[in-house]
Amino acid sequence: MKTPRGISARQPRSRPRGPASTRDEALFELWDRLGRYGAAETDAALKYLIEWIAARFDADNVIFCGALRVQSAAAAKCDPFLGWRLRVRRPLRADSAAYRRQLESYLLREHYGKLTPTYYRRSHHEQQEAHVGMATRALLSAAGKFRVHRLRDGWIDLKAFRRSLHYRLYYAEQGIADRIWIGIPVTSRHEAFFLVDRHQRPGARRRPFTAEEATCAGHAARGAMELLRRLFLDHGLLLNAKPFSPRERQILHALLTGRTEKEIAGHAGLKPATLHQYVKGIYGRLQVKSRAELMSLWLDGSFPGRR
Repeated sequence: MKTPRGISARQPRSRPRGPASTRDEALFELWDRLGRYGAAETDAALKYLIEWIAARFDADNVIFCGALRVQSAAAAKCDPFLGWRLRVRRPLRADSAAYRRQLESYLLREHYGKLTPTYYRRSHHEQQEAHVGMATRALLSAAGKFRVHRLRDGWIDLKAFRRSLHYRLYYAEQGIADRIWIGIPVTSRHEAFFLVDRHQRPGARRRPFTAEEATCAGHAARGAMELLRRLFLDHGLLLNAKPFSPRERQILHALLTGRTEKEIAGHAGLKPATLHQYVKGIYGRLQVKSRAELMSLWLDGSFPGRR
């Protein structure tokens, strides 16, 4: 059985009639390239997308985040992140030592900690000033709408933001000179975010992102909607709050290549019976009953529970 190809089961986008602008042609080429990645190659496709954005817009880092709504609207009003939590985070560049310290001090346990209602009802008021910035809350408050913002385009009070402890910890100490935020609703409970950063450089003043660059970066990410859907599927998050473990993702990717369970077990160093239990668990979380249904889920653009 051959590996299914393509981020979308649909035919590639046709080019518009007449001469296309350089920007539009570059976007079509990007989306066509993403369409050639196989079902088990979501990580590689995401890497290509964020590398393309970084190169195209002279960015030093691009970070993809997948967020899940974990609280109802009523409870979310008192929540520091308005009911949303990160479940997937993929930076193009390795995190700095300073940022790793921030992850360990707050974000890891706040976003990836215990997945219980009691845990999420805690407000953490004493830590909000440091770890929940006005940009984050402004971005999350508009959930459900596609949006693109720049640090200097007036969507937040930049002077007040720069005076905040959050800005010092997450921007100044990280050397971030400018940022583009891209927010894309995938479902009513799932949002994809791209953070596009330019860093300060010794002896040089970095040019801020232009409105045109922000718009084009937003188009590039939004046009990869099928990849975003697959990323949430690939991490087991379209129906669950708990992500797949690294082992579960390894087995899922092997299932998507068409290898037999015996072959997968041998490669993973597992007994066939143990591997089969993993497979049953993966099928259950994705609401499929067979390998054929799993492949169909990946290729037909649908969502579990909406078939």
